[in-house]
Amino acid sequence: MSREAIYEAFPDDYRGSAAAREKKFTRDKEALLSLGIALRFVEEEGEQGAYVLDLTSSFLPALSFSPEEAAVVWAAGQAALVNYTHPLADDLETALRKLVVGGKGLPPKAASLETDRAAADLGRTQKLLAIVTDALTSRRRVRLRYRNATGVETDRLLDIYGYAWRRGEWIVVGHCHLRNATRIFYLRRFIQVKLQPARPHGPDYRIPASFDIRHWSRQEPWDYLAHEARPATVSFRGSLAGIAGKLLLGAGWSRSADGSRVAHLEVRNLKGLVRQVLAWGPEAELVEPEEGRRLAREILEELATRLAGEEAS
Repeated sequence: MSREAIYEAFPDDYRGSAAAREKKFTRDKEALLSLGIALRFVEEEGEQGAYVLDLTSSFLPALSFSPEEAAVVWAAGQAALVNYTHPLADDLETALRKLVVGGKGLPPKAASLETDRAAADLGRTQKLLAIVTDALTSRRRVRLRYRNATGVETDRLLDIYGYAWRRGEWIVVGHCHLRNATRIFYLRRFIQVKLQPARPHGPDYRIPASFDIRHWSRQEPWDYLAHEARPATVSFRGSLAGIAGKLLLGAGWSRSADGSRVAHLEVRNLKGLVRQVLAWGPEAELVEPEEGRRLAREILEELATRLAGEEAS
């Protein structure tokens, strides 16, 4: 259809002056493109030209899973539904029902797809997640009132890049305009969050191509951004030497003279690494930096004093 024909077909939407109709039409075209609808303008000789929708380009190709793949997808989806606060639970349940109909090799109980979400108290968490999901989907900026670990409250503008369930709680990751850097936020520390678009129409930001939410959802305590990266060395002996590679993923490795395995890594939260090494027990030792060893001694001394006090009482 030509632009003029579209105006005539939707007179209530395209009213006013020619400039006003053109402005509205431009916004509508941008909205269609943002939804993934392939709108094209085709010039025709001697004609005004026309806007064309190629319907076949607006459909995803059919998914084909092997029985093993279908079973894994179904199990992962069911596990996600156990968390009743999942913001896309309704969409996920619909997708799983389609998988039950079209998939092969699923467990017998997959046919029932029973969930207890209806009886669950959705509460504040799901309300916050609904706003986060809306902002991420539309790429709209939010204003966040946030309380950090020390209790300090700040107002921030945030471009949300993603969210994930990590170690029993929801995390939200995005570009913080207050810090001018990508930061991680805990949903339980949200005091208030609301959409605050930076522009009347269209997305406010783009998610960097290099962003991967898995990098943040798999972070260990020593990866948290508490200070600039600094080198650290951890030695493993005895039974821990055989599984050390699974304890410090991504570390470089060497062997010491006594046969211990030595991990070399960079940390951004030395205190987090110190506490973890102490938790691993006597077969793990923080070798460097000296500041970390001093911190470990302080933690152990404090623990010994506390235990002595409990025994005396």
